[in-house]
Amino acid sequence: MKRIISIIFAVALISSFTACKPLPEGSFKEESTTSAYGVDSNGETVSPELEEFLNSFDSTDPAQFEQQFEQMLEEEVEIPEMEFGDELIDDSNSSKVEVDLNDEGKPDHSDLELDFSDILNSEEYTIDVVLMTKTADEEVKIPVVAMRKGNQAYFEMVAPVEGKGSMRINMLITEDGTLYFILPAMKAYMPMPGESMNDLFNTDYVTEDAASNGTYVESREVTVNGKTYVCDIYQEGENVIKYYYDNNELRRIETVSGEDIIIMEINEISKKSDASKFKLPKYFDLSTVINSSNFDINSMY
Repeated sequence: MKRIISIIFAVALISSFTACKPLPEGSFKEESTTSAYGVDSNGETVSPELEEFLNSFDSTDPAQFEQQFEQMLEEEVEIPEMEFGDELIDDSNSSKVEVDLNDEGKPDHSDLELDFSDILNSEEYTIDVVLMTKTADEEVKIPVVAMRKGNQAYFEMVAPVEGKGSMRINMLITEDGTLYFILPAMKAYMPMPGESMNDLFNTDYVTEDAASNGTYVESREVTVNGKTYVCDIYQEGENVIKYYYDNNELRRIETVSGEDIIIMEINEISKKSDASKFKLPKYFDLSTVINSSNFDINSMY
């Protein structure tokens, strides 16, 4: 399961680069006072929000760039609350419980209505989770929806930008393996090399979870908000992983590695997907700008 969490978190990290590294002065230079961006190969024009944002790249006033960058953010986006809370569940008053074990000496969850690993090993699924990561330096909570249908994949998330608001970011992998980074607020997308995402479809990588590699320790009954859950506890090196079950449904996973904590709360697991999500929206193709002769991509870094 740790590997599954890592994949989801990696997607969230990819999304965060726009929030962390503003482009410096001189990244883009206009050749005239009129729009330098025209239309892309699909005939889509730049949205006013995107054009104003791109125009800010040649500003000599950093504050102006900052102001334009904030156009990508949404102050009113609500990050959903975690049903079990943002902190590790207090299991100090829990009691050990004996559960049925399988041939490997680990809890037998063959009666699960929806098996997480089984679904992620299938050709079609939807998972809707809230991912909380805590380190000594920061705390981030990101809602993530991930879908797969055959060789296509779709992700949507809301990445918080400290003190500024939140940014909606989507990612789409099409049948031909192209990865599209989508910014709904700008009505724009950027095609990117998709080879790095192939591991999403490597079922050995996706389903090889902590329950397979870790050592089963024990199961305990834990009461949260007056309701009792069964918690399976595993040890993997220095990592402690806890799986919280509501009868036949996996609801929450907590991973503790030293001072670092990852909490994943599961809102939905399904063997279905929304076909409309696998269609590239009619947005402006940012590669039209990036590939133009008056854009210096090296100055972005």
